Amino acid sequence: MSHIGNKLRMGFFATPEEQGNYLRQLLSFTGDASILDPTAGEGDILKQLTKDQSHQLTTYAVELDDNRFEKAKAQLDHVVHAPLESMVVSNESFSLLYLNPPYDFEMKGEDGKAERKEHRFLLQSSRYLAKHGILIYVIPSYRFSDKRIARFLATNFDNVGLMKFSSNDYDDFKQAIFIGRKKSGKRKVTNQKLLDFLLRMDEPTFVDQYVTPINVMVSANKTWKVPSGKTSIDIFYSRLESKSEYIEDMLNSKGFHAFKERTKPKALSIGGDPIINIPQGQMALLLASGAINGLIGHGDKLHAVQGMEIVSKETTEEKKQHESGSTSTKSVTRTKRDISVKVITPNGLVKKFV
Repeated sequence: MSHIGNKLRMGFFATPEEQGNYLRQLLSFTGDASILDPTAGEGDILKQLTKDQSHQLTTYAVELDDNRFEKAKAQLDHVVHAPLESMVVSNESFSLLYLNPPYDFEMKGEDGKAERKEHRFLLQSSRYLAKHGILIYVIPSYRFSDKRIARFLATNFDNVGLMKFSSNDYDDFKQAIFIGRKKSGKRKVTNQKLLDFLLRMDEPTFVDQYVTPINVMVSANKTWKVPSGKTSIDIFYSRLESKSEYIEDMLNSKGFHAFKERTKPKALSIGGDPIINIPQGQMALLLASGAINGLIGHGDKLHAVQGMEIVSKETTEEKKQHESGSTSTKSVTRTKRDISVKVITPNGLVKKFV
């Protein structure tokens, strides 16, 4: 498989512009409508499909990737930055559903079993498509042979077309396109002929021989009519909160400012007369610890004071007389603490007190 093909197998890959142009020619919008792409990428395909249309077409999209979301937001009407699983959307609301899902696995459950995303995204997104709405489903051709995907499509859609990318892109992408109209009613009959056809899509020779390239379908003047519908969807949001939507409110809240004030470091401020007289020993400790460093007094009595504690080691010899009459000598090292206080008078005289 080519380099592009390998990238395709690893995940999302946007629909090529040439294939988008062919798709646009296969669609006939009959009135104003809303269209949805639940895995929108950068939003190029929806922009392409709605370009120069005579009707009002409102574009809705969902995209998880940060960079692709920003680009999609710039060119589509409504884009939500969230995983599709978190979305809450009005059912049966969109006239057209464009679905080009990620082509990889996701872990599911404690047993570690993996599920392909193409099938799950198809089931969820199809709920949002209106009755008689048009589905465009783009996945690698062999994935149509998945029994769950094949049966779902053969049961829930009619007026079906199945085609592959034109030769310029098919060799790299190996993708096929399903277009169908969503059936109405609760009881639906499976199209056995279509089911059997889809189940053989994993055979390369079968696809080469029996699946029509999209450019040939366009040349045959085949079209699908997209029904008119709502241009504004009542429910379209994610259950997940977006940090960008509430961070400004949080920063401006009174509670946040009160919290900032309470957590500021407290500066030591000493001034005025003490409530009670400070004993000489305590004053020495205050000076030694540096607690009253700085300026003391005012005017002619202004002094700059700096106190510090000098710690040193002092070793002494201690003699001990034993009952036997012998004498032993022991070296004892103790910590010695001295206080040094420096004062600068208003005249610039430096005095040091040790």
